[in-house]
Amino acid sequence: MKTVLTIASNTFKETVRNKVLYNILLVAGAALFLSMSFGDLSVFSRTQVMTDFGLATMSLTGLLLAVFIGAGMLGSEISTKTVYGILTKPVSREQFIFGKFFGLVSTLLLNFALISLVFFIAITLMGADVKISIMDAVVLLAVEMSVIVSAAIFFSSFTTPTLAAIFTIGFYISGHLNDLVDIGTKQQESVIWQTVLKFFYFLLPNLEHFNIRSRVVYDLPVPPDFVTGVFCYGVLYTILLLLLSSMVFSRKDL
Repeated sequence: MKTVLTIASNTFKETVRNKVLYNILLVAGAALFLSMSFGDLSVFSRTQVMTDFGLATMSLTGLLLAVFIGAGMLGSEISTKTVYGILTKPVSREQFIFGKFFGLVSTLLLNFALISLVFFIAITLMGADVKISIMDAVVLLAVEMSVIVSAAIFFSSFTTPTLAAIFTIGFYISGHLNDLVDIGTKQQESVIWQTVLKFFYFLLPNLEHFNIRSRVVYDLPVPPDFVTGVFCYGVLYTILLLLLSSMVFSRKDL
């Protein structure tokens, strides 16, 4: 465990120095404050627009961080041959994968904390209260991004950084369209296409479970059991992807 924490700490320090990180945070912060004026152009209240736009910005920011930092991290370690110096020490490949994950997730959570702070300040300045449902939405977005980071690491374990980034974006889009795959399965008459669509439906996670933005915006109740269930769902899927990453990377010929 000490080895994993050491790798996680070094990964965290490395990603914090990445200029892409600050550019993304700057754009996200500016977008949140600019959205405060969008309510005047909408039929909905300023608070509703700010909440909707803010949560969408956090989701997009997490995706960009996972793609630009997470997907390229493992690939850059291999291309620059930094990984050779690490694995020659008493460090297993599984420890390396989990250490990288915890380091990247720590960076992601720090960014989410900063963006959430700006988000909550903006809502407070508009005279609204920070409700529990908003906190639930932020927590589920953080869990969703941990799934995306683990997927980025998985793709990076067997392909190039560019392809890993493309696959990660495709994973994100497919996960949010999983409900449409289920609908398409029921409408197909061909048994072959039904089988193929069912395979992808059960293989990919349903990332729409993590999206409760519409409930929060329209002040609809969010059952605590639902939040707990989705949280556990995300954690289990993250663990599964990390285990697959460890299996693939342990067989990779370096």
